[in-house]
Amino acid sequence: MEQQRKAAHSGWYHETQSSQYGHLPLDPHAALVQDRFLLGLDMQLDPTLRQLFNERQKLLRASRACYEVLFPENLVVSRTETLSLYDRLSSALTVAQVTGVQSLCSHYAARLAPLSSPDASRESNIRQTHITQFARLLATQPTLITPPMLDQLYGVGFSTRDIVTLTQLVGFVSYQARILAVLNGLRGRAAAVLPGFPAPEGCEQKGFSLAMLQWKSRLAEVAPETASRHQQDVLDLIAPDARSSSFYTLLVHDADALSEFSAVFNHVMQAGERPKAAWRELSAVATSQLNGCLYCAGIHGRLYLEAGGNETIIASLFEDNLRDDAVDVLSKTLSDRKETALLDTVITLTRTPERFDARQLHGLSDAGYSATQSLDILLTAALFSWSNRLIQTLGDTLNR
Repeated sequence: MEQQRKAAHSGWYHETQSSQYGHLPLDPHAALVQDRFLLGLDMQLDPTLRQLFNERQKLLRASRACYEVLFPENLVVSRTETLSLYDRLSSALTVAQVTGVQSLCSHYAARLAPLSSPDASRESNIRQTHITQFARLLATQPTLITPPMLDQLYGVGFSTRDIVTLTQLVGFVSYQARILAVLNGLRGRAAAVLPGFPAPEGCEQKGFSLAMLQWKSRLAEVAPETASRHQQDVLDLIAPDARSSSFYTLLVHDADALSEFSAVFNHVMQAGERPKAAWRELSAVATSQLNGCLYCAGIHGRLYLEAGGNETIIASLFEDNLRDDAVDVLSKTLSDRKETALLDTVITLTRTPERFDARQLHGLSDAGYSATQSLDILLTAALFSWSNRLIQTLGDTLNR
């Protein structure tokens, strides 16, 4: 069996276990766009809205740098880094398809098209199947990734670095898709719904609380004393306590990706004059609840309350299921429509980014959020679509 990339209903379909060649991407120039993160969509904005994005240049630079780390022009595999450029781009296309963002599908399809497929051996097909299944499941239902699934990746030749890199990649494209959905919303249109990919079922995770929780890596971490000089430098740069953090000493297997992820995280969560703004923290809590991330929801729930947030809202979020409609779930407890509008917007962007459009943006402005605050909310939801996947896939959340 060979690799397949074929056009389908004006969308792009990619699978690992069929055989068909010869199709060109919908847009052959999609791989040549100068800005491979925003794909040029920002240039189509009204000048006032474009300026809103331009004020986040540090964030955009870090995001573009992370794209180049994960999807370089050329890549040489090794014993500890076996994910080829084909593996990476085919996984990115799988994630893009799951999100339903047309421009992202076209871009990764165009970059993937010229590359040679892996050989058609049984071992290669099994490896490609595991890669595709992992990417698709992590993009849709991160809570369903289990330790045995990571063991399966080891079984098809992955190194720990490969697993970390693949998880970073899926998280990054999930983040990128939601940024592009926001840009499309600012342009007054939805990102486009691709056929065959219905909205994922809501997360059934239980046990959300404000309690202090512990995160334990599922994979072998890098011992700081035996880390390379570059790995040590990255750990020292990103946080004062990074050398004692299991999360960072695991992610430093791919030091360059960790460095850029940390930069993106800081530029989103510490933006503006109020680095602990209640609206930003509530967006993080809601996204984490939707993705089933107990660890992130607890941390940012506490930060939300420290920023002057409403305890009733947190109690409702942790008790109720947001998978359907925030207005229906919380209308009985919210007297302020601002929080309702925020939650409704975050639900759409997190669960169905391809359906995000100007209505959600108008909902935020009508509720009283400024343009800068609205962008804070949306960038945070996009970021935690990345961060949650790292936390949930690579470790377990435990009671202290």
